Amino acid sequence: MEAKYPAITVVTQVYNAAAFLEETIDSVLCQTFTGFEYLLLDDGSTDNSEEIIRKYKDPRISYIRCPHDFIGTQNKSFELAKGKYIAQLDHDDIMMPSRLEVQYQFMEAHPDIAACGGYMQVFGKKEYLWTNPLKHDEIIEKMITYNPVHNSTIFYRREFLTTHQIKFERGYSYTSDYKIFTEIAKTGKLENLPVVLTKYRSSDKQATALYESEMGVAGFKIQHEMVDYFVSQLDDDNKYMKIAKHNFAPVMDKLRRSNHIRQSTYFISMYELITGLRRFKTSSTLFLPLMTITITFCEFSLFSASF
Repeated sequence: MEAKYPAITVVTQVYNAAAFLEETIDSVLCQTFTGFEYLLLDDGSTDNSEEIIRKYKDPRISYIRCPHDFIGTQNKSFELAKGKYIAQLDHDDIMMPSRLEVQYQFMEAHPDIAACGGYMQVFGKKEYLWTNPLKHDEIIEKMITYNPVHNSTIFYRREFLTTHQIKFERGYSYTSDYKIFTEIAKTGKLENLPVVLTKYRSSDKQATALYESEMGVAGFKIQHEMVDYFVSQLDDDNKYMKIAKHNFAPVMDKLRRSNHIRQSTYFISMYELITGLRRFKTSSTLFLPLMTITITFCEFSLFSASF
């Protein structure tokens, strides 16, 4: 008996992507895993993207025209998806032929994982292998300093998104993927596979190039949220965590707010502190002296700056 719903919903949000769209679509239709539907959501394109999509007669393809609203279109893809899993692919990237098969088998074998990503091979203007940390603990910790999950490789468990009412949020510019990954990581498990799943196109016209400044501001906002999240998790019953939570973190935040240290320095420092405490809760050899010296230095810097 044929399944009522596809195992996977592949989603591509399209916006003026005519130059590379055929390559993207063809890479999905050539997958070794064939039990999927493919939703192409047009976010109000003004080029001939619609014409290109409508040339395809594959019954697995659905074309959905949307008003120009990036976040609204992203959430529409979640609402329309019928698959057990949702696979994201950006409109100028290319799926490796076995991507869906690899991620489907992994998620079926690991029901505790909420979503998984993987490596990307960058091509075009730049060429290199783009890797990321693999295991959940390292992934969520790295979120303090950058986004360690590639949007064009993400493979969501749809039931998890529905159960936890997770969706894309406004106010994060073109880093909405980074934000949703942090929300998943706080309530579920994320992993990356050590496999190239997608070919990522590097060009001057991609969002990361066109909106670099906006993405930087939004990225810092998310990183602050992750620092606050981890600091709130520190246990007051552990004396080193208590010092970090009530002394070190506030002083570092004062330095950041007063521009005495760079944002990048602040996030790296907090990352080192948080990861150290999480890994070595009872190893006090270095933490207490280090925090004491840092706090003293920070308070002296703030005091000196007031004159």
